[in-house]
Amino acid sequence: MVMHSNGTERTLLEIRLAVTQAYLRLSPSLSRIRTAWYKMLERYEPCRQHASALAGLHLANRIRDLRAVHPRAYRKDSEEQGQELARLEIPMECAAAAVSLYVESCLPHLMSDDPQTVKARKTLIRWGSVYQFLLLVGYGRHFAAERQALEDRVAASERRFQDSSVQLGDAYEKERRRLAQDLHDEIGHDLIVLKLYTQMIARDLRKGAIAQLRRKLQESVSLIKHALRGVRHLVFDLGPAVWNEQGFVPAVRMYSRQFTARTGINVRFDTRRLHKALPARYETALYKALQGSLANVAAHSGAHHVRITLSSRADTVMMKVEDDGRGFNVGRKLSAAPRSYGLRAMRDRIELLGGTIKFASSPARKGVRPGGTTIEFHLPLQDSENAA
Repeated sequence: MVMHSNGTERTLLEIRLAVTQAYLRLSPSLSRIRTAWYKMLERYEPCRQHASALAGLHLANRIRDLRAVHPRAYRKDSEEQGQELARLEIPMECAAAAVSLYVESCLPHLMSDDPQTVKARKTLIRWGSVYQFLLLVGYGRHFAAERQALEDRVAASERRFQDSSVQLGDAYEKERRRLAQDLHDEIGHDLIVLKLYTQMIARDLRKGAIAQLRRKLQESVSLIKHALRGVRHLVFDLGPAVWNEQGFVPAVRMYSRQFTARTGINVRFDTRRLHKALPARYETALYKALQGSLANVAAHSGAHHVRITLSSRADTVMMKVEDDGRGFNVGRKLSAAPRSYGLRAMRDRIELLGGTIKFASSPARKGVRPGGTTIEFHLPLQDSENAA
C-alpha cells in the first residue's frame, strides 16, 4: 500500500504542471465540454440511471485542483470519492466510464498539432487513467470495509448462537431435572405408597380380614387420583396429549383454561387471524414461550386479564401475549441477568428459529396511567413448511 501510494503521488507530481496547462487551454470550452459529457453519460446505457450522481464528480475542478492541492491530499480525496460512489451503489465500471467519457469530451478542444497542445492532450489522457485508478482504489476500500463489517457481524452472530446454545442447553437440563424431581416427589411417592397398600390389601385378603379392606381401598383410590393429577400437570407442562390428538390450537386453548382455573386470571384466546398450519418446532417454541409468559404473569404482574393472539401472514406467524398488570422496566429487567433468565430463555428460543421477540411494558403509576405488558413473538414462515 505504501508503494502504491508513493507511486501514484509521484505520477501526480510529474503531470500536475502539464495538466494545469491543459486545463487553461480547456477553460473557454468547459461549459460545452460538460454539456457534451452529460449527453454521453445519458446515451451510455450502463451510466444512464446514474448520470446525475456521476455529474457530481465535477471533473473539471478535479483537473484544476491538481495544481493547487498536495498530491497526497489529492490522492486521498479521490479515493474518498470512489468510496462515496460505492456507498451510492454506483457500479465501478460506470465511474471508470464517466472519467473516460469526460476525457473524450475534452479531446476535440485539444486538436492542435503544436507541441504544447499535443503534450496537454497526452497528459490529460494520463490524468484520466490515474484518476480512474484512484476511484477504483476507493471502491476497493469500501468493499473491504463492508466485507470486514460483514465478517464481524457473522462472528458476533456465531458467538451469540454459541451462547444461546449453551443457555438453551442449560434450560433443557434444568427442565429435565425439574421433571425428574417432580416425578420422584409427586408420582413416585404416590406409587410407592400405593404399592405398599396393594401388598397390605393382598395380605388382608389372605388373612380374611375383610373389614380392613374398605379403608385401604378408599385410600388407594385417593392415591391414584392424586397421581393422575400429577401426571396431568406434568403432561401439560411438556405439551398436552390433546396436542397430538386435536392439534396445537386446542392444546393452547386447554392450557389457557387450566391457567385460569389455577390462578383466577381471565385468559382470552384469539386465533381468528391464524390461517396457516405451523411447523412442529414452531408449535413447541410458541407453547414454551406461552408457558414462560403466563408464568411471569402469575408470579409478578398482579394482572386480572390476559389476551393471547395467534395470527399469520404470508411470511410470518405472530403470537402476542398482553396483560393488564403492573408492568416493569424492560431495559432494567433484561440487564439484570439473574432476574431475567426466563425472558432471555424465551428470546433465545425464538431467535434460534430465526424469529424476533419484542417486549413492551409500562409500569403502572397510580392516578396517572394503567400498567401492562405486551410480548410479541414473530417467526418466519418462508421456508419453514419444508423444514418442518
